[in-house]
Amino acid sequence: MRSRTALALIALGAATLAAALVLRPADDTGPTGSGQLVFPTVAQTLPRAAQVRMSASGKTATLVLSGQSWGVAERGGYPIVESKLRSLFAGLAELHLVEPRTADAAEYPRLGVEDPGATGTSTLLTVSDTAGAPLATLILGHRRMRSQGGLPEAIYIRRPGEAQSWLAEGSVATDADPTAWLVREITDIAPAKIAKVEATTEAGTLVFTRDGAKLALTPAPDVKLDEYKLDEIAGALNGLTLADVRKGPLPGTRLGTSVFTTTDGLSVTVTLAKDDKLLWAGFTADGPGAEALKKLEGWAFQLPDWRQTALLPTLAGIKAAEPEKPAEPTK
Repeated sequence: MRSRTALALIALGAATLAAALVLRPADDTGPTGSGQLVFPTVAQTLPRAAQVRMSASGKTATLVLSGQSWGVAERGGYPIVESKLRSLFAGLAELHLVEPRTADAAEYPRLGVEDPGATGTSTLLTVSDTAGAPLATLILGHRRMRSQGGLPEAIYIRRPGEAQSWLAEGSVATDADPTAWLVREITDIAPAKIAKVEATTEAGTLVFTRDGAKLALTPAPDVKLDEYKLDEIAGALNGLTLADVRKGPLPGTRLGTSVFTTTDGLSVTVTLAKDDKLLWAGFTADGPGAEALKKLEGWAFQLPDWRQTALLPTLAGIKAAEPEKPAEPTK
């Protein structure tokens, strides 16, 4: 679903909810009175949203709209999971006040509605349009724990610049960690589709080709290989997900390159590098089906360390463990 269309659907549903409530006209900068929607007109203004900024505990995540797609500004505009953003917008549209709480700034930390900073637990949320004008802004605090099941979620909130805090009913799923919004999946190629792997490091080049249901090193080595690690090589591009991402070339020291060729002729080249002990990978693709992977080019992906052996195998890394020698008999 395209972003603008999704926002329009959210707006339609929220507008129906708003029509059932008696509301006074108000802007959407924050709460007005008990029993009312926190943002009475946000259903109509959300389709103009072009930026969502969340700040908490010294972290900031900024989601920006480019064309019809949303990305994370702190990660070069890399795509986000847009269903999460739609959930956030729906939560804003449906959030309504229950009762006023403290107006004493000394009590704010107890509810988590203090002004956001490097310390504390509050989150400052701002939704803006293309001109940078705020459509909705709010300080979000602790969620209220419910002792009984089946009760709706509730959260403490406060309007920036105002003393009064509120208990509001609803859920607004924010996260100030930029990586929490990223589309995690990089590649998803089934192990059975990998026909050949060529891995090149300083130690030389290893070539794996399909031998029936498994990959085999050719020519056959004079050492026993770990069958489980051979299976991991075949599955290296299956369900591969990122830990982080950055725009531009690979950082750090190059480790080597592997070329994975599928049974239908798709060629995926993976280049690995290490930077301050972090594993990074770059991807290029060629051949049938390569167009779907072109979006990966120009990005450096941080991967879990355990992925290195499968993505860039070496003979030392895939050798079977030596059997343990029997214990010496005691005298």
